[in-house]
Amino acid sequence: HRYEGESVPNFTITDSNNNTTSAIENCLSYATSKQALADYISLLSHINPNHIRPVIAFGGSYGGMLASWIRMLYPGSVAGSIASSAPIWGLPLTNFNIDGAYRVISRA
Repeated sequence: HRYEGESVPNFTITDSNNNTTSAIENCLSYATSKQALADYISLLSHINPNHIRPVIAFGGSYGGMLASWIRMLYPGSVAGSIASSAPIWGLPLTNFNIDGAYRVISRA
């Protein structure tokens, strides 16, 4: 999501066993979906500052999740979204079993 060029954090992390790890190796643990959405909105504000052109977000799988979330969280910036193969029912608290293959195989 973020951490490109000079925006990569330059520090180390020390765990309880006194082992140090470069933050660069674990930088994805600091990048969140919410940050990615904010980055996309920042980009859109530069290329379409007055919302002159409608923007449609789209993506598949994780990108589909981002497309649906950006439409939900920033409806004034995104006119619509297409979320293909987005595992929206696989989120915590949805109580939806998305592993249909496991159910079929376990019955065989």
